[in-house]
Amino acid sequence: MLKHFFLTLFITVALFAEDTYDIVYEQYKAHHYKEALQGFKNLVKEYNDYDAAYILGYMYEHGEGCKVDIKKANAYYKLASHGYYFQRKEDPSRDAKKEQKQLLSVVDDVEDDETLSTIKQYAQSLYNIKAYKANYFLPLSYRYGGNYETSTIGHDEAKSTEIEFQISIRYDFATNWLGLHEIYSFAYTQRSFWQAYGQSAYFRESNYNPEFFATFPLGYKHIKAFRLSLAHQSNGRGYALERSWNYVAGSLYFQTGLLFTELKLWHRFQDDIDYNPDLIDYMGHGHIQFIFPYKKHLAKLLLRSNFEGKNAVEFSYSYPFFGSNDLFFYVKTFNGYGESLIDYDNKIDKVGCGFSISR
Repeated sequence: MLKHFFLTLFITVALFAEDTYDIVYEQYKAHHYKEALQGFKNLVKEYNDYDAAYILGYMYEHGEGCKVDIKKANAYYKLASHGYYFQRKEDPSRDAKKEQKQLLSVVDDVEDDETLSTIKQYAQSLYNIKAYKANYFLPLSYRYGGNYETSTIGHDEAKSTEIEFQISIRYDFATNWLGLHEIYSFAYTQRSFWQAYGQSAYFRESNYNPEFFATFPLGYKHIKAFRLSLAHQSNGRGYALERSWNYVAGSLYFQTGLLFTELKLWHRFQDDIDYNPDLIDYMGHGHIQFIFPYKKHLAKLLLRSNFEGKNAVEFSYSYPFFGSNDLFFYVKTFNGYGESLIDYDNKIDKVGCGFSISR
């Protein structure tokens, strides 16, 4: 049933996607100026498309599909430049790219253009990767309910307080293969639980989650995007302590005012060797997440249930440290099942605080 659901969602995205910038731009290149003029106006009105605004400025300046109107041309140019500026201003890599240009300026001149391009690619390679989920470090993560019954096998008894951290990165490697303005991405997320305050200071558990996904913008009144993903998650421990699963997932993203909502459903593939056959009995078939940004505050609430008493609630809150754009105070709570793979069937209650470098 879930496979049919995902297929229906995908077909819906393809059939009802509105005209994109690329389609209107093809009309413009073919000198169908009147149709292109209206298409670019729609893109500006519906999506605040600053590329479309720039071309409208050019068309009014040169009388393409309309009478020359310098006043309107300047208004569209101003709108485009305003949008470009704020896009760059909010780009967390903006300062790094400025310093990157300064670094490249001290490199000796290279006459061959292809060699120079290779040098630039090498210098910029670190900045092609983006943050995906929150990247956080919680030096105080306190368990006040439940027990780590499985993850401490072969180790000292786990302390109630540990260090928890998450690393999550994303690389967008292609766009618009289907002409739907979609983005194709690869992501990797790792969450680790470190018993740093115990005598042996061992890593109690680490979960590894590589993921491939495609994101389709929709732009309807309340439905903003759809994402189709293929993923693997495991703890890499092997044999009796191995916990892993492979799954396909579909997510819909909604917006109502300042409230953003993600509805995510997944389907697990059958494994030849299954060390956790009842995983879905505890993880359910999906989750719903509410995201509420207000000024510089950001709160997230994730709810998950199998509708038979196995539930999970995760809440996080972040706020910039001293006005910083890339360092945040971060607090997180978790109550329920599935905190980590090794203890997916143990109910855990935790609260942690620390900092994050993405939200």
